[in-house]
Order: sequence, then C-alpha cells, then structure tokens
Amino acid sequence: MRRLLLLLLLFPFAAASQVFTQYFDGADTNIYSSVKIHKDTGSLWQIGKPQKIIFDSAATKPNALLTDTINNYLPNDTSSFYFRLSRLNYNLAIVAIRWKQKIDMYKKHAGGIIEFSADTGKTWKNVFNSSEVYKFYGYDTLANRDTLNGVYTISGTDTVWRDIWLCFEGIYFRNVDSFMLRYTFVSDTSTNTGEGWMIDNMMVHPTYYHTVKNTAEAKALSVYPTATNGPVTIEVDKADAGQIIEKVMLVNNDGKILKQYTTSASRFVIDIGNNPAGIYYLKVITNKVSLSYHVTLSR
Repeated sequence: MRRLLLLLLLFPFAAASQVFTQYFDGADTNIYSSVKIHKDTGSLWQIGKPQKIIFDSAATKPNALLTDTINNYLPNDTSSFYFRLSRLNYNLAIVAIRWKQKIDMYKKHAGGIIEFSADTGKTWKNVFNSSEVYKFYGYDTLANRDTLNGVYTISGTDTVWRDIWLCFEGIYFRNVDSFMLRYTFVSDTSTNTGEGWMIDNMMVHPTYYHTVKNTAEAKALSVYPTATNGPVTIEVDKADAGQIIEKVMLVNNDGKILKQYTTSASRFVIDIGNNPAGIYYLKVITNKVSLSYHVTLSR
C-alpha cells in the first residue's frame, strides 16, 4: 500500500534567469506547478521540523524532508520516495534537479541511492554511474561516495548544507513522456545508526549556463575571452588530438538560440559583436563532451 505526500515542487517553464525554489512549506508554489511524492507505508521519510542533534533545523525553516524528524534511522531498513516529471520540452537546455542535503550514515552499513526511470518505473538507473546523466555534483566524491552491496550510494557524515546538482541534457527528454526520480535510504543489520538523510529546497529548472565543475572536462576545452567586444575563440586541448569541435550554439539570456555553427575543427573563432551588449551562453559540442560557457559582450 502506498501513501501520497503532497510536495509542491516547482517545475518552471520560464527563462533561465528566473529562480524558483521549494521549501517544503508551501512557499513559492502553486497548484499548476506541483508534483506528488509517493512513498511506501511504513517508510522512514517524513516532512516536518527537524529535531535532532545534527539535523536540528531545515535549510529554510521550519520543515524539511528527512528520514524521521526525531529518531535515528533503523537497522535493516529500505525507505523510498519518488516523484514524476512530465512535459519535459527543453530541447537544448540542461535540466537541473537541485536540492540541499545533510547526511549522517555509517559508511558500508547505510547509504542513499538516487535512481531515475524513463519508462514509468519498469527499469531504474543509478545516477552515480549512468552515461545519461550530464552532471551530478555538489557532494564530496571522496568522503561521501560509497558502495553498499555493490550499489553506488551517498554515505558518511556531512553536517554542512550542500547544494546538490543532478543535471540531464534537455534533448534527452525529447522521446521521454514520463520521467521519474527515486530516492532510497538503505541500512543493513548494524545497530550503529545515525541521523540519516535530510533534504530541503528542491527545485527543477532549465539552465543554459551550467558551470564546468569537473577538472578533466574543464581542461578539455578553452573558451576565451569570456569578456569580449565580439570575437570568441573555442579551442580543444592540444594534448587531445582526437577531439573535434562539431557544433557551437549562441544562446541569449532568455534561452533563445540566436545562431548555430557547424564545423569540424580543433580551433574555431566566432564573432558575436553584432548582438546587443549583455550576457550570452555558448553551448559547445565535440565528439567527446558537451559543455556550456557564459560570455559577456560589451561595447
């Protein structure tokens, strides 16, 4: 038997410059942009005021979503919630699913699994090792990434609110009618338990200016200057002889694609000087990576 917890999670279809946030308290929400959290009866997950030692307050008071508002997690437990996202028509944008979290779990004995499904829950894929995930970051990959029974999890203790980003290419959703995300807390038989997993400020939005956080990817391309009066150079890493620039898209601050360039080169120069002064985004696609950069055009 399943219960439904109403979670008003904003899923805006507006320009990328706008920010919408959900606080689990009904703030900044409306009936037209809501989804419902589904969880099993008996699941540890609760929405309420945190009343623990580490989990002592929400990121935005008073409420958060956490594995029990008062007690430590139980041994030998599996507790999940999931929600659906629909009408995913973002084309070339990046879809960012974001939340803040704190964790307190014994590594090798408890962890948090995050999965997605593009076939209404028939199959689930772990976001930690899926090639379909554009980026997943915000947590310490050395201290807070773990495996439990061979499955990748978030685990360990982190008492600081972290802004987590789980990103997918917008074009991934082109043939997806219903997209689901599932968050599962799992513990084994160990009686050494912690406060679990606390989540707050969930939001889902398109972005055209995804920052490059991965060092290896940052070195894969050079885009310069990022403040220009017209010319911008895109260049692949000279040490990577096999990488070729295939497409470059110029996007304005409202998410409109102004121009597309198709090429087959390791170095490519464009001139954006015929546009009004302001902030623009360059989406660069090579045969190996797809990255976005912001560029400021001045006069």
